[in-house]
Amino acid sequence: MEETISSQKDANSAYIAEIKRELKKINVSRMVAFADVFNRYIKLRAKDESSLFRANAVASIITRGGRITPSHLANLLLRSRNSISKLLEGLEKQGLVRRYHPKGNNRTVYVEVTMLGLQSTIDNLKGLATLDDEIQSILDEKEIQTLVVLSRKLRLGLAKKLANNGGRL
Repeated sequence: MEETISSQKDANSAYIAEIKRELKKINVSRMVAFADVFNRYIKLRAKDESSLFRANAVASIITRGGRITPSHLANLLLRSRNSISKLLEGLEKQGLVRRYHPKGNNRTVYVEVTMLGLQSTIDNLKGLATLDDEIQSILDEKEIQTLVVLSRKLRLGLAKKLANNGGRL
């Protein structure tokens, strides 16, 4: 019985050592760990878990001229149309956006931000600016610029892979 336990410990130690060696080679594991800590930090500091997603959706509409189709918004946010439909329903109930058909075209639906949505976005952005300052205080200016460039490159590259695979990898 002692040999079995001892040999089991040796096998486990060998597996653990191999896993550690492999993890050192994989940079994605570090990014996943960073993303996990970052997401938990954001969730603790944000009003609620979905407030950043809602604020990002409204800001995306604003930066695209104030109106957008739900399909275009789904593509921008890399979300399903069903997910965007639920999001828009909630934003509409809050009075932040409204959906409408342009005159003479009942097939197309547009979403536009209301005045309340604009005011709410300004308030959210002020809160996000504080959070942004807090996070950026960890890095110097050159590191921030590098992070922005690398984050954009990763986001665009992964978004392209998602788009090419129907939203799935």
